[in-house]
Amino acid sequence: MKPLLLAFFLGAATLATPAFAQTSAATEVDTEMLHLSGAFIRATLPRAPVGGGYLTIVNHGAEDDRLLAVTAPVGDEVQIHDMNHKDGVMTMRALPDGLSIPAGETVMLEPSGTHLMIMGLTERLEEGQTYDLTLLFEKAGPVTLRFDVLALNARSHPGMDDGAKAHDHMNHDSNHGEDGHAAHAGHSDGFDQTRVEGDENRIVGLLKDMFETPDAPLAVAPILIDGDIAIIGWMQEDAGGRALLRRGDHGLWRISLCAGDGLKGQANMISLGIAPEAAARLATAQAREEATLAPEHLAKLSLFDGLMHIDPEEGHDAQGH
Repeated sequence: MKPLLLAFFLGAATLATPAFAQTSAATEVDTEMLHLSGAFIRATLPRAPVGGGYLTIVNHGAEDDRLLAVTAPVGDEVQIHDMNHKDGVMTMRALPDGLSIPAGETVMLEPSGTHLMIMGLTERLEEGQTYDLTLLFEKAGPVTLRFDVLALNARSHPGMDDGAKAHDHMNHDSNHGEDGHAAHAGHSDGFDQTRVEGDENRIVGLLKDMFETPDAPLAVAPILIDGDIAIIGWMQEDAGGRALLRRGDHGLWRISLCAGDGLKGQANMISLGIAPEAAARLATAQAREEATLAPEHLAKLSLFDGLMHIDPEEGHDAQGH
């Protein structure tokens, strides 16, 4: 994916001067054309390489504007990402030309949709923290806005109206990653795995707590476990895919990566760092169990496009027993 406007720091001085005065970052900011609000970042796990940022931008002016670039104090760079469903396949791509903010319209950056991706995190993002991010607009110029760090599975800022709240699904977030962006996650503040017996129940409970909503139920099947490694299939509304989970300290499961057919078969599993013996057992079980799924369910397991590492250090070291 292409980084956004790497020349931002060099070129910012040539852009329009902002049409407002601002002495410190605020949770809501008004310029002559724009109203920015509801900004938040999802908390991350230790060593997570990326974080997701979200907000609402209202253009009440007579001209279109464009979000060109974003800078954050906790990442190497910030990219603007778009989630797109086409022909039943979900894809995520960076927007190197920025994000259009049409006149008279509201643009929501939300989980499972268009969002900010903070790349190369320099520290863990923990709930309760705040960070000032600077958003560079083509006409409004640079705008600094305070982003609150909310829960790892947060779907919207609590200050937003109910009608503006986003619905988060497993496909990033997955998501991602937090997306799957589904999937920036290895645990959820709302689900305590230690209170549940059995690995399957822990895995299903973890995923449902993180990604299921009343209007978007999550199906998890099959669930294949080999030692400290699990490969699962998931389906939610018109999306689906596979995920690799790893059991860590105290027997707790976390998501290592999300994929589609990239997690199908022994060769792909080995390429992702799973030991050959464990990969052989998992691939055999996968073929057997997936053969029992309904055709429409099985087809959705291939919809996740690409490979998204959630916890790269653990994902690449996956061995199984």
